[in-house]
Order: sequence, then structure tokens, then C-alpha cells
Amino acid sequence: MRALIIIGHGSHLNAESSAPVYRHAEAIRRTGAFDEVRECFWKEEPSMREVFDLVESEEVYVVPLFISEGYFTEEVIPRELGLDGPAPSVTRKLGKTIRYCGPVGTHPSMPAMILRRAEETAGMSDEEARRAGLVIIGHGTERNSNSAEVIYRVTREAEAAGVFGEVKTGFLDQPPEVGEVLEEMGGRDVVLVPFFVAEGWHTQETIPDDLGINRPAVSPVTERDGRSIFYAAPVGTFPEVAEIVLQRARDAGAEIPEDVHV
Repeated sequence: MRALIIIGHGSHLNAESSAPVYRHAEAIRRTGAFDEVRECFWKEEPSMREVFDLVESEEVYVVPLFISEGYFTEEVIPRELGLDGPAPSVTRKLGKTIRYCGPVGTHPSMPAMILRRAEETAGMSDEEARRAGLVIIGHGTERNSNSAEVIYRVTREAEAAGVFGEVKTGFLDQPPEVGEVLEEMGGRDVVLVPFFVAEGWHTQETIPDDLGINRPAVSPVTERDGRSIFYAAPVGTFPEVAEIVLQRARDAGAEIPEDVHV
């Protein structure tokens, strides 16, 4: 038997924090690619420490629904699960072979997914997108450079694709701050894509309020100073993320036929 475990951060304060984990897990469950698909969290139940008690399979693949390689994926998750090391790693315990995969946010398909979603959010044609700008918003932290590096890498690759006329990175908790980046876009129409896993306080309140744009519940577009500012849903909520989870397991050795898709 073969099992998939999807790990999310979770939150005691916001139920939406865990919603993408459950949605992607259910989508993968419907494919039949795994005998078992389980969810677990750092800040919610079921916790990481008890998840192996819920799994009967001897072959287990663990995929973190996190944006970057950093403190949680390299230290917290291996510690809480009792793994032999950060991804990629293989741990044998409890009669199981546990393969720990990299986070979804670092997968090579992420830039293309962001570009596609940005165009769809704004309803732009290819020509309109080339005249517009794209800002990929990261949380950022001064404590771990890996947190920002994945955002910069995705931004570089999105820019190289040539879909948008200008592609920039903006952060909440480190420079360059997203408000300053937005102003530097000049008079261009701009699409903002939060590189976050879930809808939460930052995506629903902090970012819109700081930038003076509509909250998602009001409208995805704000008309200001003669231009349109479009605000997309967080990256982790995109349905395509379930496909990335499946690919992470394939990359770690799961024999899933290539014609099996979410």
C-alpha cells in the first residue's frame, strides 16, 4: 500500500489557513493514485506527531504545502515527524519507508502557473499583458534568506517568459516593500499575485489595506489614478497545486502513471 501525507502550517485563528490542504488532498484522493491520503498540520489537528498513527501503508510520501525551503521544511517538519533529514530524504521507521519531498513552492512549474493565473485574474489578452506589470508578493523575513530567494527566482523566471511587460518582487516584512514596488510601476495596469499558501489575515486584510486596494470579498480590481490594479488569489489556493503535489511524489519515486492527473 502507498500513502501520501500533505503537511500544512495551519492556524488556531483562521480556519481558511488549512482549506487548501484539504482541497488538494481531496482532489488527489479522487485520482486513486494513493491508497491513503492524509492531512496534518503544525498548528492544527491532526498534528504531525500523530499522523503516522493514521497511516497503514508501508510506502509513504510526505509533501509540505509550503512556499520555500527554510525553517519549517528543513527543521520543524523533520523533527516533528522523526525523519532522518531535510528533503530529499528517506527514513525507515515503524515498518515504513518514508520519502520526504520538497515544498510545492519551489517546483519548476510554479512560474508558468503564476503567469497563467495572473492573466486569467485580469482577463488580459497577450497584448494587454505585455503592456501591464506583474508584482509577485512574498512575506519575507530577515531570519531566513531562503524565504525570499524562492520569490526572487520565480520572479526572474516569470520575467524571462516575456508574458508581462514588467515583473517585480515585493515583500511585506523586508525590502523592497510591495507598496514602493507598486508605485514604481508608474501608470501601468498591474496584477498582484500573493505567493502565499492560503487566504488569511495578510492576503485578505494586510495587503489590501496597506496598498489601498479593494479587499478580495469586495472586488478583485481597483481603479486608481487612471490604471487598474488586479489582485489575484494566493498561489497555494490554485487548483494546479494539487498537480504539483502529485509531481513531487513522482519525483521521489512514486510509480504513478503519467496519464494520471488531478
